[in-house]
Amino acid sequence: MKSHESPFINRRKKVIEFHIINECARQICVAGTFNHWAKDEYYLTPQKDGSWSVKIPLLPQGEYQYKFIIDGHMEMEDIENPMRQPDGVNGFYSVLNV
Repeated sequence: MKSHESPFINRRKKVIEFHIINECARQICVAGTFNHWAKDEYYLTPQKDGSWSVKIPLLPQGEYQYKFIIDGHMEMEDIENPMRQPDGVNGFYSVLNV
């Protein structure tokens, strides 16, 4: 069970934590405007209970869009985060405000 909402801004540790539950994925990363949508930078670590998590460095103040990338090709918004914007296709970007 995850200990925080996703994303969780931990100012004391100067990190942002992302969490997702997916028991079928082989690989998950988070990509967004904060890393120029790089799909090979922030990989989540799987846990035995089907949850995944990653900590990234605390970002400068601002608004960022992001998605999870499942198995290198399927994009998914962060369903734990109610803040989202249309992505211009048929889905949504999740929104992170720092």
